[in-house]
Amino acid sequence: MRSDTVRWSIKIKSGEQCIQGLRWSTLMIDKVSIIEPPKAGRLIVEGPSFRYFADTTGSSDYFKIEISGTSLHVDGASSLEVDVNRQ
Repeated sequence: MRSDTVRWSIKIKSGEQCIQGLRWSTLMIDKVSIIEPPKAGRLIVEGPSFRYFADTTGSSDYFKIEISGTSLHVDGASSLEVDVNRQ
């Protein structure tokens, strides 16, 4: 697994939730950690996925998680930075 940073952007309505899986072909996830929690919502790590709950204020948000594991017998950890935009 290469150690790098990936940026995602999601759109969500106020008061809604988003579930996102983190697995893909050759990746074996050992751990998913919240590095920087959201300021205007709630984030829960559930196995190899996360669930983001948007608050009802309608503001944008940001959070960062780290995924550690193995891909093609190479260990590593990558960061996932997520920008949350309200619809």
